[in-house]
Amino acid sequence: MKKHGWFLFLISGMMVFLVSGCDKSGSDVAILAAAQSFRSSPSTVNNQLDILFVINDQPSMSSFQSALVTSMSTFMNTFQTKGFDYKIAVVTTSGYLADPTLVGYSSAYALASDFNDYNGTTHSNMPVITPTDTNLFSDFAINAKPNKDTAGQDGRSFSSFRAALESQSSVNYGFLRPNSFLAVIIVDNQDDFSGNGRCDGCNVSGRYNASTLDPVSVYSDYLNNLTGTSGATARYNVSAMTQIATPCQGGTNMTRIMSLANQTNGVLGDICASNFGPSMAAISDRVPDVSSITVSINGVSIPQSSTNGWTFDSAANSIQFHGTAIPQQGASIVVNYNPTTLL
Repeated sequence: MKKHGWFLFLISGMMVFLVSGCDKSGSDVAILAAAQSFRSSPSTVNNQLDILFVINDQPSMSSFQSALVTSMSTFMNTFQTKGFDYKIAVVTTSGYLADPTLVGYSSAYALASDFNDYNGTTHSNMPVITPTDTNLFSDFAINAKPNKDTAGQDGRSFSSFRAALESQSSVNYGFLRPNSFLAVIIVDNQDDFSGNGRCDGCNVSGRYNASTLDPVSVYSDYLNNLTGTSGATARYNVSAMTQIATPCQGGTNMTRIMSLANQTNGVLGDICASNFGPSMAAISDRVPDVSSITVSINGVSIPQSSTNGWTFDSAANSIQFHGTAIPQQGASIVVNYNPTTLL
Protein backbone atom coordinates (compact mmCIF):
# COMPACT_ATOMS: atom_id res chain seq x y z
CA MET A 1 0.00 0.00 0.00
CA LYS A 2 1.43 3.33 -1.05
CA LYS A 3 2.02 5.70 1.80
CA HIS A 4 1.85 9.47 1.61
CA GLY A 5 3.54 11.93 3.92
CA TRP A 6 1.67 14.56 5.84
CA PHE A 7 2.10 17.73 7.76
CA LEU A 8 -0.57 19.31 9.91
CA PHE A 9 -0.66 23.09 9.99
CA LEU A 10 -2.89 23.84 12.96
CA ILE A 11 -3.52 27.32 14.24
CA SER A 12 -5.64 27.10 17.36
CA GLY A 13 -6.84 30.43 18.68
CA MET A 14 -4.09 32.24 16.81
CA MET A 15 -4.76 35.82 15.77
CA VAL A 16 -5.15 36.30 12.04
CA PHE A 17 -4.25 39.95 11.88
CA LEU A 18 -6.56 42.40 10.17
CA VAL A 19 -5.68 45.59 8.38
CA SER A 20 -7.65 48.81 8.34
CA GLY A 21 -9.45 49.73 5.16
CA CYS A 22 -12.54 51.36 3.69
CA ASP A 23 -15.50 49.93 1.84
CA LYS A 24 -17.10 51.65 -1.15
CA SER A 25 -19.61 53.48 1.06
CA GLY A 26 -16.82 55.18 2.91
CA SER A 27 -17.45 53.40 6.21
CA ASP A 28 -14.34 52.34 8.06
CA VAL A 29 -14.14 48.56 8.36
CA ALA A 30 -11.51 46.08 9.38
CA ILE A 31 -10.69 43.82 6.47
CA LEU A 32 -7.99 41.54 5.16
CA ALA A 33 -6.44 42.18 1.76
CA ALA A 34 -8.30 40.44 -1.07
CA ALA A 35 -5.52 37.91 -1.47
CA GLN A 36 -4.05 37.89 2.01
CA SER A 37 -1.19 35.42 2.22
CA PHE A 38 -1.46 33.45 5.44
CA ARG A 39 1.81 31.97 6.57
CA SER A 40 2.01 30.53 10.04
CA SER A 41 5.05 31.08 12.20
CA PRO A 42 7.43 28.22 13.12
CA SER A 43 5.91 28.10 16.61
CA THR A 44 2.53 27.11 15.19
CA VAL A 45 3.66 24.73 12.45
CA ASN A 46 4.75 21.15 12.89
CA ASN A 47 7.94 21.65 10.89
CA GLN A 48 10.08 19.08 12.66
CA LEU A 49 12.18 16.92 10.36
CA ASP A 50 14.55 14.20 11.58
CA ILE A 51 16.98 13.03 8.88
CA LEU A 52 19.01 9.86 9.35
CA PHE A 53 21.68 9.07 6.76
CA VAL A 54 22.74 5.41 6.60
CA ILE A 55 26.17 5.40 4.96
CA ASN A 56 28.19 2.37 3.93
CA ASP A 57 31.57 2.58 5.66
CA GLN A 58 33.55 0.27 3.34
CA PRO A 59 36.67 1.59 1.53
CA SER A 60 34.88 1.27 -1.84
CA MET A 61 32.54 4.07 -0.76
CA SER A 62 35.14 6.85 -0.54
CA SER A 63 34.25 8.58 -3.82
CA PHE A 64 30.52 8.25 -3.14
CA GLN A 65 30.88 9.77 0.31
CA SER A 66 32.74 12.71 -1.23
CA ALA A 67 29.99 13.16 -3.83
CA LEU A 68 27.39 13.18 -1.04
CA VAL A 69 29.28 15.88 0.86
CA THR A 70 29.58 17.97 -2.30
CA SER A 71 25.82 17.80 -2.86
CA MET A 72 24.90 18.68 0.72
CA SER A 73 24.37 22.39 0.08
CA THR A 74 21.84 21.52 -2.63
CA PHE A 75 20.10 19.12 -0.26
CA MET A 76 19.93 21.66 2.56
CA ASN A 77 18.82 24.67 0.56
CA THR A 78 15.09 24.03 0.91
CA PHE A 79 15.22 23.22 4.62
CA GLN A 80 17.17 26.36 5.41
CA THR A 81 15.15 28.80 3.32
CA LYS A 82 11.84 27.49 4.66
CA GLY A 83 12.92 27.41 8.29
CA PHE A 84 12.50 23.72 9.11
CA ASP A 85 13.42 22.50 12.55
CA TYR A 86 15.70 19.65 11.50
CA LYS A 87 18.05 17.13 13.01
CA ILE A 88 20.65 15.36 10.85
CA ALA A 89 22.60 12.30 11.94
CA VAL A 90 24.67 9.57 10.32
CA VAL A 91 24.86 5.89 11.19
CA THR A 92 27.12 3.52 9.31
CA THR A 93 26.07 0.21 7.78
CA SER A 94 28.05 -1.49 10.55
CA GLY A 95 25.46 -0.22 13.02
CA TYR A 96 23.65 -3.56 13.08
CA LEU A 97 26.60 -5.04 14.99
CA ALA A 98 25.35 -3.24 18.11
CA ASP A 99 22.19 -5.33 18.22
CA PRO A 100 22.58 -7.58 21.30
CA THR A 101 20.16 -10.15 19.80
CA LEU A 102 22.41 -10.66 16.77
CA VAL A 103 23.84 -14.12 16.22
CA GLY A 104 27.52 -13.82 17.13
CA TYR A 105 27.06 -10.50 18.95
CA SER A 106 30.14 -9.13 20.67
CA SER A 107 30.11 -6.36 23.27
CA ALA A 108 33.12 -4.92 21.46
CA TYR A 109 30.61 -3.53 18.95
CA ALA A 110 28.18 -2.09 21.50
CA LEU A 111 28.76 1.45 20.19
CA ALA A 112 28.55 0.57 16.48
CA SER A 113 25.08 2.11 16.14
CA ASP A 114 26.04 5.43 17.75
CA PHE A 115 25.69 8.39 15.41
CA ASN A 116 28.99 9.02 13.67
CA ASP A 117 31.12 12.11 14.21
CA TYR A 118 34.57 10.74 13.27
CA ASN A 119 36.28 10.37 9.90
CA GLY A 120 39.32 8.46 11.11
CA THR A 121 41.29 11.63 11.83
CA THR A 122 38.95 14.30 13.15
CA HIS A 123 35.86 14.47 15.36
CA SER A 124 33.15 16.98 14.50
CA ASN A 125 31.79 16.66 18.04
CA MET A 126 28.36 17.19 16.44
CA PRO A 127 26.82 13.73 15.96
CA VAL A 128 23.41 15.41 15.64
CA ILE A 129 23.38 18.53 13.47
CA THR A 130 20.66 21.13 14.06
CA PRO A 131 19.89 24.60 12.63
CA THR A 132 22.00 26.16 15.38
CA ASP A 133 25.16 24.52 14.04
CA THR A 134 27.17 27.32 12.42
CA ASN A 135 29.53 24.75 10.88
CA LEU A 136 26.84 22.53 9.38
CA PHE A 137 28.62 21.65 6.14
CA SER A 138 32.06 21.07 7.60
CA ASP A 139 30.59 18.97 10.40
CA PHE A 140 28.54 16.91 7.94
CA ALA A 141 31.67 16.45 5.81
CA ILE A 142 33.26 14.70 8.78
CA ASN A 143 30.22 12.72 9.84
CA ALA A 144 29.51 11.49 6.29
CA LYS A 145 33.00 10.03 5.83
CA PRO A 146 33.20 7.51 8.65
CA ASN A 147 36.40 5.71 9.53
CA LYS A 148 36.62 2.86 7.02
CA ASP A 149 35.61 -0.63 8.12
CA THR A 150 37.97 -3.02 6.34
CA ALA A 151 36.49 -6.12 7.97
CA GLY A 152 34.15 -6.70 5.04
CA GLN A 153 30.88 -6.77 6.95
CA ASP A 154 27.89 -7.86 4.88
CA GLY A 155 25.46 -5.13 3.84
CA ARG A 156 22.76 -4.48 6.42
CA SER A 157 21.61 -0.91 5.97
CA PHE A 158 18.10 -1.75 7.17
CA SER A 159 19.04 -3.36 10.46
CA SER A 160 21.65 -0.63 10.95
CA PHE A 161 19.08 2.19 10.86
CA ARG A 162 16.88 0.11 13.16
CA ALA A 163 19.75 -0.34 15.63
CA ALA A 164 20.44 3.41 15.59
CA LEU A 165 16.81 4.32 16.16
CA GLU A 166 16.47 1.73 18.93
CA SER A 167 19.69 2.77 20.67
CA GLN A 168 19.40 4.18 24.17
CA SER A 169 22.92 5.62 24.11
CA SER A 170 23.33 9.24 25.15
CA VAL A 171 24.39 10.06 21.58
CA ASN A 172 21.25 8.71 19.92
CA TYR A 173 18.61 9.02 22.60
CA GLY A 174 15.79 11.43 21.77
CA PHE A 175 16.77 11.86 18.11
CA LEU A 176 13.34 10.91 16.79
CA ARG A 177 10.78 13.37 18.11
CA PRO A 178 7.15 12.38 18.80
CA ASN A 179 5.65 14.56 16.06
CA SER A 180 8.49 14.87 13.56
CA PHE A 181 8.73 13.42 10.09
CA LEU A 182 11.52 10.83 9.79
CA ALA A 183 13.53 10.78 6.56
CA VAL A 184 15.88 7.80 6.28
CA ILE A 185 18.40 8.24 3.46
CA ILE A 186 20.52 5.22 2.54
CA VAL A 187 23.81 5.88 0.72
CA ASP A 188 25.16 2.48 -0.25
CA ASN A 189 26.82 0.77 -3.21
CA GLN A 190 25.72 -2.63 -1.86
CA ASP A 191 22.27 -4.04 -1.36
CA ASP A 192 20.77 -4.82 2.01
CA PHE A 193 20.95 -8.35 3.40
CA SER A 194 19.64 -7.71 6.89
CA GLY A 195 18.87 -10.67 9.09
CA ASN A 196 19.73 -12.02 12.49
CA GLY A 197 22.46 -14.25 11.10
CA ARG A 198 25.21 -13.60 8.60
CA CYS A 199 24.28 -14.16 4.95
CA ASP A 200 27.55 -15.67 3.71
CA GLY A 201 28.31 -14.60 0.16
CA CYS A 202 25.08 -12.67 -0.29
CA ASN A 203 26.78 -9.45 -1.33
CA VAL A 204 28.77 -11.25 -4.00
CA SER A 205 26.22 -13.67 -5.38
CA GLY A 206 22.98 -11.83 -4.60
CA ARG A 207 21.42 -14.65 -2.61
CA TYR A 208 18.00 -13.05 -2.24
CA ASN A 209 16.40 -16.32 -1.19
CA ALA A 210 18.80 -16.98 1.67
CA SER A 211 17.03 -18.28 4.76
CA THR A 212 18.82 -15.77 6.99
CA LEU A 213 17.25 -12.71 5.32
CA ASP A 214 14.46 -10.66 6.86
CA PRO A 215 11.69 -9.77 4.42
CA VAL A 216 11.79 -6.10 3.40
CA SER A 217 8.37 -5.74 5.04
CA VAL A 218 9.97 -6.32 8.45
CA TYR A 219 11.54 -2.87 8.17
CA SER A 220 8.57 -1.03 6.71
CA ASP A 221 6.46 -2.55 9.50
CA TYR A 222 9.08 -1.47 12.03
CA LEU A 223 9.00 2.12 10.77
CA ASN A 224 5.21 2.11 10.67
CA ASN A 225 5.10 1.09 14.32
CA LEU A 226 7.91 3.42 15.38
CA THR A 227 6.29 6.49 13.86
CA GLY A 228 2.67 5.56 14.47
CA THR A 229 1.99 5.46 10.74
CA SER A 230 -1.20 3.88 9.46
CA GLY A 231 -3.38 3.92 6.38
CA ALA A 232 -2.67 6.59 3.80
CA THR A 233 -0.77 8.90 6.15
CA ALA A 234 2.90 8.45 6.88
CA ARG A 235 5.36 10.09 9.21
CA TYR A 236 8.40 8.72 7.41
CA ASN A 237 9.91 7.52 4.20
CA VAL A 238 13.10 5.86 3.04
CA SER A 239 15.07 7.33 0.14
CA ALA A 240 18.36 6.08 -1.24
CA MET A 241 21.40 6.90 -3.31
CA THR A 242 22.31 3.45 -4.62
CA GLN A 243 22.95 1.46 -7.79
CA ILE A 244 19.63 1.69 -9.61
CA ALA A 245 20.51 1.84 -13.31
CA THR A 246 23.75 0.39 -14.74
CA PRO A 247 25.78 -0.74 -11.72
CA CYS A 248 29.13 1.04 -11.71
CA GLN A 249 30.79 -1.43 -9.35
CA GLY A 250 29.52 -4.71 -10.70
CA GLY A 251 26.69 -6.85 -9.46
CA THR A 252 23.04 -6.05 -10.03
CA ASN A 253 20.71 -3.25 -9.06
CA MET A 254 20.00 -2.89 -5.36
CA THR A 255 16.72 -4.81 -5.32
CA ARG A 256 15.88 -4.69 -1.61
CA ILE A 257 16.86 -1.06 -1.06
CA MET A 258 14.86 -0.03 -4.12
CA SER A 259 11.89 -2.02 -2.86
CA LEU A 260 11.85 -0.31 0.56
CA ALA A 261 12.15 3.14 -1.02
CA ASN A 262 9.29 2.41 -3.41
CA GLN A 263 7.10 0.97 -0.65
CA THR A 264 7.54 4.06 1.51
CA ASN A 265 7.14 6.70 -1.22
CA GLY A 266 10.82 7.57 -1.09
CA VAL A 267 13.14 8.89 -3.80
CA LEU A 268 15.77 6.79 -5.58
CA GLY A 269 18.96 8.44 -6.82
CA ASP A 270 21.74 6.84 -8.84
CA ILE A 271 24.91 6.54 -6.79
CA CYS A 272 26.83 6.00 -10.03
CA ALA A 273 25.94 9.49 -11.32
CA SER A 274 28.81 11.97 -11.51
CA ASN A 275 26.69 14.61 -9.78
CA PHE A 276 24.49 13.81 -6.79
CA GLY A 277 22.95 17.29 -6.87
CA PRO A 278 19.78 16.58 -8.89
CA SER A 279 18.96 13.45 -6.89
CA MET A 280 19.60 15.14 -3.56
CA ALA A 281 17.44 18.08 -4.64
CA ALA A 282 14.64 15.63 -5.45
CA ILE A 283 14.99 14.01 -2.04
CA SER A 284 14.78 17.38 -0.32
CA ASP A 285 11.87 18.66 -2.40
CA ARG A 286 9.34 19.81 0.13
CA VAL A 287 6.86 21.49 -2.21
CA PRO A 288 3.43 20.05 -1.43
CA ASP A 289 1.27 18.23 -3.93
CA VAL A 290 -1.35 20.92 -4.51
CA SER A 291 -3.94 18.36 -5.59
CA SER A 292 -3.84 16.87 -2.10
CA ILE A 293 -4.22 20.11 -0.11
CA THR A 294 -7.33 20.47 2.00
CA VAL A 295 -8.14 23.62 3.96
CA SER A 296 -10.70 24.19 6.68
CA ILE A 297 -11.58 27.24 8.75
CA ASN A 298 -13.29 26.64 12.08
CA GLY A 299 -13.98 23.07 10.96
CA VAL A 300 -15.63 24.07 7.66
CA SER A 301 -14.00 22.83 4.44
CA ILE A 302 -12.91 25.64 2.11
CA PRO A 303 -12.79 25.11 -1.69
CA GLN A 304 -9.78 25.79 -3.87
CA SER A 305 -10.85 28.97 -5.67
CA SER A 306 -9.33 32.32 -6.55
CA THR A 307 -12.78 33.92 -6.08
CA ASN A 308 -14.11 32.62 -2.75
CA GLY A 309 -11.61 30.07 -1.53
CA TRP A 310 -7.89 29.46 -1.32
CA THR A 311 -4.96 29.20 -3.71
CA PHE A 312 -1.43 27.94 -3.13
CA ASP A 313 1.57 30.22 -3.74
CA SER A 314 4.43 27.81 -4.43
CA ALA A 315 7.07 30.54 -4.42
CA ALA A 316 6.11 31.65 -0.91
CA ASN A 317 5.06 28.16 0.22
CA SER A 318 1.85 29.65 1.57
CA ILE A 319 -1.92 29.57 1.28
CA GLN A 320 -3.74 32.68 0.07
CA PHE A 321 -7.39 33.27 0.97
CA HIS A 322 -9.83 35.11 -1.28
CA GLY A 323 -13.29 36.68 -1.10
CA THR A 324 -15.71 35.16 1.39
CA ALA A 325 -13.09 32.60 2.45
CA ILE A 326 -10.85 35.22 4.06
CA PRO A 327 -10.72 34.11 7.73
CA GLN A 328 -11.92 36.27 10.57
CA GLN A 329 -9.70 37.31 13.43
CA GLY A 330 -8.98 34.39 15.76
CA ALA A 331 -10.07 31.75 13.24
CA SER A 332 -8.79 28.19 13.58
CA ILE A 333 -7.18 27.20 10.26
CA VAL A 334 -6.10 23.66 9.36
CA VAL A 335 -4.12 22.81 6.24
CA ASN A 336 -3.40 19.18 5.35
CA TYR A 337 -1.39 17.92 2.40
CA ASN A 338 0.61 15.03 0.99
CA PRO A 339 4.02 16.40 0.00
CA THR A 340 5.44 15.08 -3.25
CA THR A 341 8.70 13.50 -2.17
CA LEU A 342 10.50 13.67 1.13
CA LEU A 343 7.37 14.23 3.18
